[in-house]
Amino acid sequence: MLRSVLLVFLSAVGWGQLLMPPGSRQAVELARFFESADGAKEKPEMRLACRILPYPTRLSFGFQHWTGYDIALPVRQFANGGRQKPIVMTVMVKPLAEGKQPSYFYSKAAFPRKVPPEFWTMKSVEMNLGGGFVVGEGKYAVSLWVFDGAGRSCKKDWKIEAKAQGVPLQTAAGEVAESGMEGWKGIAGGSGTMSIYMHAAPMMRRRIMTKLSSWDRAALTNSMRSLMDVGGYAKARVKVFDFDGRRVIFESDDFGPADYERLMDALLGLNLGTVSVDTLKGPNEEQFLSELVRDELARKEPSDAVVFLGPSWRWGQKISPLLRELRGQLPMTYYVSLTPWFSTSTDLLEKFVKAGPKGKVLTVYQPVDLAKAIREIRDRRN
Repeated sequence: MLRSVLLVFLSAVGWGQLLMPPGSRQAVELARFFESADGAKEKPEMRLACRILPYPTRLSFGFQHWTGYDIALPVRQFANGGRQKPIVMTVMVKPLAEGKQPSYFYSKAAFPRKVPPEFWTMKSVEMNLGGGFVVGEGKYAVSLWVFDGAGRSCKKDWKIEAKAQGVPLQTAAGEVAESGMEGWKGIAGGSGTMSIYMHAAPMMRRRIMTKLSSWDRAALTNSMRSLMDVGGYAKARVKVFDFDGRRVIFESDDFGPADYERLMDALLGLNLGTVSVDTLKGPNEEQFLSELVRDELARKEPSDAVVFLGPSWRWGQKISPLLRELRGQLPMTYYVSLTPWFSTSTDLLEKFVKAGPKGKVLTVYQPVDLAKAIREIRDRRN
């Protein structure tokens, strides 16, 4: 009974992962649910098939202890129902330190639209979801429940520990907070405008990867937030692109807090598993980059700097004379390259930035390198 009440109650809550305010009606309802559900036995017909992969804590590019989870749901179980309402995810994070109260997160995700009927009967197709949050130093117990529209559920419990990293952190010991840009208030201070071109790609290339993981999304959005917060500019034009699909998936001429949900929808909806026939027939990566640069140069009010941000990509092709000419017309241009320690490729963006004057490639292996890169961008303005 409590489960049905909870699902009806949560259906009215907005999209995105939300931290329920302590003492709020939402937090009280979630606390009641977790207390009652811990001792309940699941009936076989009410079990939802899922795989939940927790992430250990790691220092994020927002200089916080980030942790999260990925969820894989076989779509065949929704062929005969359960998709009339969104998937609902509820998380309890309980600090193990004495005197600390649990925190509760809620999120929901829509099912794919405009797919053929046979999609729901395919054996190897999974729906990939996930989320994340940040914690201060300490130990925590985490419980995650996932529900479908038919009330079926799956659950996983695990523990995490956030250890000292030797850098100042934004979250106090034993505290829990939203990850990414949920609580971001916008750019404060600075002057001028920068154009940010974010490459939406996995941090590490995987043989089978159809979606960005929760860590991939966190790394990209946290890096962009840090760049906007302390990069020294007052305004950011943001364009997010997918090199494989040769497409722009998000853009904003003046990025602000209201754009965050649109950005997350774009990243969550990005399908890396297929490439259309039109894409294969269309422009290659160099031609697609040329189109992005032409659009940047066509602005009536030019930006003061251009920053490419994203994971180090595969080996890039040679820069054509046309692209080299376009590069020479840009203002100060940077490539903040998020690079796994074993990556040695020189990708197209690195070659492009180095092909013209006033260009700098800033390689980021870990969060402390990101801080140095952003400081260099800011100091070059002065």
